[in-house]
Amino acid sequence: MTLTPEHARIESQRLLAALYANVTRWDEAILDQAVLAIAGGNRPFSANDLWAIVPEMARGTVGLYFGALSRRTAPRILHHIDYEPSVNPKAHGKPVNTYLLTAEGRKFLEDRRAARAQQQRKTAA
Repeated sequence: MTLTPEHARIESQRLLAALYANVTRWDEAILDQAVLAIAGGNRPFSANDLWAIVPEMARGTVGLYFGALSRRTAPRILHHIDYEPSVNPKAHGKPVNTYLLTAEGRKFLEDRRAARAQQQRKTAA
């Protein structure tokens, strides 16, 4: 059976949704914290920056994490500005996006971080 472009799009969205489901709350928390730390002062950043500082077990979800953030439109979290070669050896120098964190994006990540902390306090009580 030959896939139409529409069927291929639907199938790719289904597969991506399944992959996004594998990004744990722990991974998300670590990556949110890393982005907030490295994107300070309106500094451009990429997945390479996260690769340099996150634990090895979270590296597999960096691409999915960036995909989820870059697809958000309300609020718009990331502003794409350029490309640079990937430092991931498996990517063989494939270009990765560089971004700026928007003001709305910073607030979104800070609010998400605060909500996680509040949930942890409720769970611990």
